Amino acid sequence: MRLNAVFVALFLALAVSPALADQTASAKTASSLDRLFGALHATTDPTEANRLTGLIWLIWNHAEDPDTDRLLTEGRKAMEQLEFDAALVCFDKVVAREPKFAEGWNKRATLYYVMGRYRESISDISHVLELEPRHFGALAGLGMNHEALGDDRRALNAWRRALKANPHLEDAQIRVKALETSLRNQPI
Repeated sequence: MRLNAVFVALFLALAVSPALADQTASAKTASSLDRLFGALHATTDPTEANRLTGLIWLIWNHAEDPDTDRLLTEGRKAMEQLEFDAALVCFDKVVAREPKFAEGWNKRATLYYVMGRYRESISDISHVLELEPRHFGALAGLGMNHEALGDDRRALNAWRRALKANPHLEDAQIRVKALETSLRNQPI
């Protein structure tokens, strides 16, 4: 039970990060993300890695439409207050308004995970990853969903992909080691 509480806290931290643009919105945004990911992979400084990760989240968390941003903010607040039905209404509207806005899908995936609706969360994560394959938050969420479903092999794959996208994710490093150990110790 404690492990599940830790996963929920991690998933919320990854997905309810600070609130700038739809990943498919412009070449400028794509170029900014490419530069940030390049710097993230090049740095060995944990403080710089955290700063770069935060900047990536800022870009991911901002829709170019003010109404979509408002709905996203309302949904996050509702989720933080454990008002899941209200959060779901907001995130459903975000996804309907902006189906190419990856973070709308990611927020709803997060909510589904917290609600224990793991398969729906995984489905939304697949939309996120179609739009932004480097979305380490969604990849971590994928790992958490697969763990919740008892599929450690798929969970390990997802956590490894999260680390490939962002090698500075300490929780992902911990989960990869734990799952590798667990799978090594399982009878064939």
